[in-house]
Amino acid sequence: MASSSLINSTSAQLTAIERLGWDFYSFFRVEYPEKNKTQIGRVRKSHGRREYVYLHCSTRWSNGYTSNAITHAQNRHRQLIQAITWDEMKSLALACNPAIEDCLITSRDQAMKIINANYGLYASQLRDLIQGSQSMIHISTDLWTSPHCHAMLAVCAQWVDYNYALRKALLGLPECPFCYSGEAQGALIMEVLRNFDILRVGYHTGDNATSNNTCLEALSEKLKAELQIDFNPKRRRIRCIGHIINLSLQSFLLARSKESLTAALNATISDESVDMVDHFAATLAETISQQEEPVLQGKRPKSTAKASQKTGVDEDYTGWQGIPALQKLHNLAVWLRSSSLHSDSRRDVVGLSLGIDNATRWSSWYKVIDNAIRKKVQINQFLLEHDRELEDTVLSGSDWDLLAKTHAFLEPFASATLYAEGKCSSVSQSLFLIDALLFHYESAKVQQSHPGSMDTRMLHAIEMGWFVLDKYYTMTEDVLVYAAALLLDPSKRLAYIQQNWPRDWHKTAIAGARGIWITEYQGLAISKEPDRSAPLPSKKDGQLSFLFRSIEVKQKAISIDSDNLDSFINALPLEIDSTRLEWWSRLEQRAQYPRLSRMAIDILSIPSESAEPERAFSGARRTASWDRLRITCKNLEKVEYIGNWLREGLIAPSGEGGLGLVCNPLAGDDGAPIDVGLQDY
Repeated sequence: MASSSLINSTSAQLTAIERLGWDFYSFFRVEYPEKNKTQIGRVRKSHGRREYVYLHCSTRWSNGYTSNAITHAQNRHRQLIQAITWDEMKSLALACNPAIEDCLITSRDQAMKIINANYGLYASQLRDLIQGSQSMIHISTDLWTSPHCHAMLAVCAQWVDYNYALRKALLGLPECPFCYSGEAQGALIMEVLRNFDILRVGYHTGDNATSNNTCLEALSEKLKAELQIDFNPKRRRIRCIGHIINLSLQSFLLARSKESLTAALNATISDESVDMVDHFAATLAETISQQEEPVLQGKRPKSTAKASQKTGVDEDYTGWQGIPALQKLHNLAVWLRSSSLHSDSRRDVVGLSLGIDNATRWSSWYKVIDNAIRKKVQINQFLLEHDRELEDTVLSGSDWDLLAKTHAFLEPFASATLYAEGKCSSVSQSLFLIDALLFHYESAKVQQSHPGSMDTRMLHAIEMGWFVLDKYYTMTEDVLVYAAALLLDPSKRLAYIQQNWPRDWHKTAIAGARGIWITEYQGLAISKEPDRSAPLPSKKDGQLSFLFRSIEVKQKAISIDSDNLDSFINALPLEIDSTRLEWWSRLEQRAQYPRLSRMAIDILSIPSESAEPERAFSGARRTASWDRLRITCKNLEKVEYIGNWLREGLIAPSGEGGLGLVCNPLAGDDGAPIDVGLQDY
């Protein structure tokens, strides 16, 4: 892996390096791959781009970002828990500092007791932090199968703390044994909420699995029975925008998704064209079976034309298999991976790995196409040198044109996915992104429908993707906060809906937001905000100024008229220099809109993606690597707690004035059982 970045802030990079507990430059050296730029007189002007080269990899690894380099070094040197018992590790530690011999941890049991002690200490602190939140506690969950074949459910929380800062934390990673049903997941979520005394349960963000419906229904019943909390499972469910984009583009590229079939069937109900529906369903099924046929190692890829003749599949509905350029690119990628000799030839000529597509992540297709376009000249040369082996897989000029069009079509989706994955992403982005992507679909559909430039294969692929995206767009009508988040965005308000939505949608959106305002926030008592710190006087006050202050009105009135949803959304949009949540969290907004700001903070702190559970799984996968597959789920869970809380700033390192990781096994021990048997490691 190698990439580079422009040097933007040397001081910020040095600060990140200086905060480490280890010597960064013992693991990395700095290289400047570009030629030095000079001024007149050959005076150095700049070093250009900077790359950090890792010194301890068997294969070269470099990156232009300090944070990526630090993460790589930390993950590269993760050790087994039993490594503390190795004589080599003890000798290395004593060679660095002979005075720590009495402090060394040499027992696996002791190591897990320390991890458990830190969990008990910081879990209680996190519980107190959550109790002082200024918003609802929103949760996001996802199910995962670990490398050692255990089903685990990640439960992450997001809220606004007492300082009006957005906070995130991993609250649970319990094992989900024997049953993956929604009821089982709901019971595990309820246990996590109970452990942290969470009463202000907000919204749930998850993927589009149908088990999430059952999960939230079971959770709603438990919250009502145990805590008398009303939780509407239908209106509190947020669908992960990244998952929606993935399903839409699966349909665009593959035409094999169940969601695509369901949406297509719904679109044809009024047509009563049974033959068309049956043909479409049969074509999808045949395409799936054809896609799953293995490509034998070392065999020449099949000709596109021959494959179409053999299957007899209608090209209008076969996804990428009906588009010769994409099929050729897929076959080329498979052929390159089928033999090390092929890969050696590719590396010698192209110098870049093409990658491989798959049926579960549309981004894999985008990356393959992107790599191919970046190395178009070299790939054409490679294809010419191996034209006898590749036969009809050689990409023609028209094939490259179609790949360029497909790449240009997919690029906004790649940007949208990254936009929604940001740490400050909010549910206010969901409808905004879908609006933009639907507009992109419809514009491309119009362009491909012109008689002079009509491409029926691309047109049907676009229709497949549009079906799915429009289906989930329609489903947002059941969740009122989607439209409410747009209306509470100070840069959009009602003007955005009036400009971009059909007129008959306006009343429904406004009524939904108004219903939330009236039932949950309009009747709230106004809490007094802390006084602003008075500015220092520029000169000494006189006696007259003292008299003025003595007779001045002490209590300022709050404008009740402005603290109203209708008055806010009907005002003109304004440009803001921060996120929507940060704008509403400012003291001046909370003072002007004491009740409405509570509503905005609750809604705009809802995550638009279930990205945090995915991040938890990425960390757990590294912890439960192939040489740690005997670790139990209980121990894996607590190790990931500590790692997540450190990353999110919930545990302050000792170098920053915090306690760091305590080494006294008795400190903060909550009496929880500890798995310390040999099978744990």
